[in-house]
Amino acid sequence: MHGDPILLFMVQVVIVLALARILGEVFRRLHQPPLAGEILAGILLGQTVLGHVAPGLFEALFPPDELQYAMFDVAAQIGIFFLLLVVGLEVNVASAWKMRNQTLVVAVTGVVVPLALGTLVSWAMFDAWSEIPGTSRLAFALLVGAGVAITAITVVARLLFDLKIIKSDLGLFLISAMALNELLGWAVLAVVLGLAGASAAGESVTAGGLALTLGGVLVHGAFALTIGRTWTTRAIIWMREKGLPTPAAPLSLVVCLGLIGGILTAALGIHPVFGFLLAGMMAGDPRGLSEHTRSVIEQMVEAIFVPLFFAGICLQVDFVQSFAPITVLIVTALSIGGKFVGAGLGTLMVKMPAADKMPAAIAHIPGGPMGVLLARVGQEAGIIGPEMFVALVVAAIVSALLVGPAFTWRLEKTQTHDVTGYFSSDRLVWDLAAESRHDAIGALATVAAEVPGTPTASSISDAVLEREAAWGTGVGHGIAIPHARLEGLTDPIVVSGICQEGIEWDEIDGKPAHLVFLILTATEDDEDTQLEILAKIARAFSDRDVARRVLDCGTAENAWDCLRGALAETA
Repeated sequence: MHGDPILLFMVQVVIVLALARILGEVFRRLHQPPLAGEILAGILLGQTVLGHVAPGLFEALFPPDELQYAMFDVAAQIGIFFLLLVVGLEVNVASAWKMRNQTLVVAVTGVVVPLALGTLVSWAMFDAWSEIPGTSRLAFALLVGAGVAITAITVVARLLFDLKIIKSDLGLFLISAMALNELLGWAVLAVVLGLAGASAAGESVTAGGLALTLGGVLVHGAFALTIGRTWTTRAIIWMREKGLPTPAAPLSLVVCLGLIGGILTAALGIHPVFGFLLAGMMAGDPRGLSEHTRSVIEQMVEAIFVPLFFAGICLQVDFVQSFAPITVLIVTALSIGGKFVGAGLGTLMVKMPAADKMPAAIAHIPGGPMGVLLARVGQEAGIIGPEMFVALVVAAIVSALLVGPAFTWRLEKTQTHDVTGYFSSDRLVWDLAAESRHDAIGALATVAAEVPGTPTASSISDAVLEREAAWGTGVGHGIAIPHARLEGLTDPIVVSGICQEGIEWDEIDGKPAHLVFLILTATEDDEDTQLEILAKIARAFSDRDVARRVLDCGTAENAWDCLRGALAETA
């Protein structure tokens, strides 16, 4: 088999991908990030387990041959690039910018505090932690600082999706804040890699060189997030208007943008992953790329490239031999504690529901895929050795495993109301006649305006449409949950609408919305009742059959009984 590198490469991919996918799905069923299972697959197949238990089999599967290693490494590198591309697609730059007075504060504190702590500690511990002679002390300290500061938006997005609250105001806030957080983290990494490149070339690091690297990052980022984003959105809309195949045409465009971005950042002396991240942000405007197309791209990357990357990076690392308990403990504590404290300080400085402050701080904990990826990049650049690589990977995995139970526990502690009383048969529109979400929101707003003490229908409609423009509220399974916060509202209002024909709502599954729930709450809702109502609706109709039973009721009275029963089952 060694005589045919292509054959051996295919065998490697089959074994690694199959085990990574199986273990990833096991962890997903346990409500944990698949990342942990994919890493475990690499540990089992790599030097850590197979290399010790059956060294002959390990060498047969992964021989110390440069060509063979390079072939698999290229597949892993593709996984890196596409992972960052998908992360960029999660970012709604326009929404993040509109909410900058709140999200920017939390993003900055969430990065600066752990970055400062990690940099100071690793600077002080440089002599004990540095494993590679000639490594720049500043580059090492900054990379470890960035490693404990970076947050995994993909882990949090999946958590919010599983809890059915990703379309809530809290979900929008978290995704926006963490998008800025991640951009800041990778900007720091770009500077670190510039330092490392100069150090590896034997060049002295000067203020001018640093300024040039940082300037290149800022110029590239500014172009990508302004002119580049506008042009990309127009190009995707043009493809849709011309009837080009979807998602094939947009996917080709997004991949090409990623490659071009990678080439440009590599030319600046920065790792190509930063270019792929910016390319994803360029293509992430929801006006261009639909939720369904975005979902197809993400599923392709998560099913093939991501498992190969995370399993592959652990094959050649002996986690037992390179495991330094004290280093791992310190790095993990810095990663979890630094981000929690940093983001927590930020939430205290901005206006947001009091009930959301602790969950927002907890959500910033996971390093997850981004922490592992950053560790790999640092190892490839010759900044960190095996022990620090293992420490950063363990910190990323532990923080990703911790965030789910901690976030869910805190959310359940704050959600103590029985919100079914906010639903009423008097506010059920049985035959919602609407050709667009704009019409549907207007019709439901008219019903809501009939409640005493409620603003006018036009005021309600404008507020809901503004929130809808920030981030669509289609949650899949034919359900849409438009919502808004209104000044002066005393009690929450829920208006339910049923549309047999369906309304295009840019749903995640690409299907029209048949059940529409308009949720109105007060701006000073410190207990965040909106989140409780939204979560209850999403859980009640997570099964497609429940929504179908409501649609097939035949009369408004029967539909109300069915709707009330579905909500009661989730109490």
